[in-house]
Amino acid sequence: MAEIPVEKKSSMGWLWVLLALLILALLAWWLLDSDDEAVEYAETDAVVAAPVEPVAAGAGMLAVGESVDLDNIRVTSLAGDMAFNADVNGQNMLVLFDQTPTPGDATEGEYDINPGSMLNIEGSVRSASDPLPEGVMAEIPAGTDRYIYADSIEMVS
Repeated sequence: MAEIPVEKKSSMGWLWVLLALLILALLAWWLLDSDDEAVEYAETDAVVAAPVEPVAAGAGMLAVGESVDLDNIRVTSLAGDMAFNADVNGQNMLVLFDQTPTPGDATEGEYDINPGSMLNIEGSVRSASDPLPEGVMAEIPAGTDRYIYADSIEMVS
């Protein structure tokens, strides 16, 4: 009898399994990618500012109706017995509050607020076009579109 050489073919099954796993991984990556918006890049000579850390409550970012809890706010100037301007994250902001005036007392009420005073303020941002809160006697300067109404003022220094 003649001997017929039989060569065993190598099993390529592992290659198909590997290819199927690669396709599944790519499909999962495509489906789970959280970037829903397409990003378009344009080349320009414009200077791009460095990323800025989010500001807790910048005056430019304060929206009417928003509650505020500001710590270590410096009073820049007085605007009346129940009003002052304060440096809120680098911007001048009008702050109004309610206090019972004390006749004959140098502080004129509960708070002795002076330029340079450091305060903690809790309150809300209100529109300058709305009526003033009951009990507040202050003039809102022209050009003011919003102010902080302080429910609570704590003297820091």
